Amino acid sequence: AFYPGTVPEEVIRLCAALAAQEHGDARRAIDLLRVSAEVAERVGAEKVEEKHVRIALNMIERGRVFEALSTLPLHSKLVLTSIYLLVKNDVHEITSGMLYETYREICSTLGLESLSDRRISTLVSELDMLGVLKSEIANMGRYGRTRKITLLTSLSEVEEVLENDEIIKTLLQHRPSLITKLKSS
Repeated sequence: AFYPGTVPEEVIRLCAALAAQEHGDARRAIDLLRVSAEVAERVGAEKVEEKHVRIALNMIERGRVFEALSTLPLHSKLVLTSIYLLVKNDVHEITSGMLYETYREICSTLGLESLSDRRISTLVSELDMLGVLKSEIANMGRYGRTRKITLLTSLSEVEEVLENDEIIKTLLQHRPSLITKLKSS
């Protein structure tokens, strides 16, 4: 329960609007209001303000991303690890070929058999649907087509998830051989 006057009407409307925007679920609105109140309490505010709602929304979203990525199957995490390693080493225009090469290398490092390019493409599409990355087909003229992959989730969020996986955390300091090739060309 809230003390009278601690939650202005506009804050309640904002929580309802943000929850409706996503799924229209009243439970989400109540959860957002609860977390907003916790944020306000932590900073010593007398009232819940819109800025507390925005902070709470960010915290809830971060928690959802963490949960979604934490429960991915191993090879999906290996694909994500490959993308993470490339971005960490300043490769921001990732093509499907770069991803496959890095993925195969880390599978080999772990002594695992890699999946086919087609299966990796499906895993990339699944990560795209989760909103973790953006994947677009790019026409390369006479060189055919490739996928261009962009990480949408912050490196720190991805790293936080990967560090909690005992198998994958051993790879986080790995420098893909592709990086050396790219730097020398």
